[in-house]
Amino acid sequence: MELIMIMFVFLVTMGISSVLNILFLMTEKKHWIMSLLISSGLSLIIVAMLAG
Repeated sequence: MELIMIMFVFLVTMGISSVLNILFLMTEKKHWIMSLLISSGLSLIIVAMLAG
């Protein structure tokens, strides 16, 4: 169940950061990698706080 929550939160945060990347014209590869790392970290933290 927690894996599904992590995936859902990850997809939501990745979607938000992707929209912000496109809006602010930061479409280089390093920006997408930073978004991926931040989204994965945030999803783990959010699910840990919600489940705990």
